[in-house]
Amino acid sequence: MICCLVLGWHGWTHAGPLRPLGIHELTEASDVVLRGKVTAKKVARDEAGRIFTTVCLEVMEVWKGQLEESTFELVQSGGILGNQRAETPFQASFRLNQEAVVFCRLNPDGKGVTIGLTQGKFDVFEVGNNQPSHVRNLFLGGPPPTHPTFASRVRMPQQLPMTLEELKQTVREETR
Repeated sequence: MICCLVLGWHGWTHAGPLRPLGIHELTEASDVVLRGKVTAKKVARDEAGRIFTTVCLEVMEVWKGQLEESTFELVQSGGILGNQRAETPFQASFRLNQEAVVFCRLNPDGKGVTIGLTQGKFDVFEVGNNQPSHVRNLFLGGPPPTHPTFASRVRMPQQLPMTLEELKQTVREETR
């Protein structure tokens, strides 16, 4: 039974809607890679009546690209507007005050769109005990083995612990 679940998960993620993207692919496809903190989320409708969400980030560092402002907006399809909800499978989720690293392509309005849906967003989290911050997305990164969630989390084989600094250095090496 467990073998079937593992094989099913593996086949679904590789043959299904998301093909895992490595840091090289994410960086290469991005116009902007930045570390930021979510300060606001706004939900609206476009001219065609589709619901979309704008996520506002306070820029902490820019790893690739150039930004003129200290804030950055990215847009996503879907959201909750009044009593209506529109969802896009595998869309990155953002919470207020959350720190994240985002890999984005810029749309014609200059707003970011995450690369590979949820893959273009790495959550940044503290592990405590004066250890460095770690990052993870759906397929890459995760907490160190000493972290309480390490054993309880389902991980892909390539989903090894990754610090924020390791991700930053990898992105910077890719942009040289």
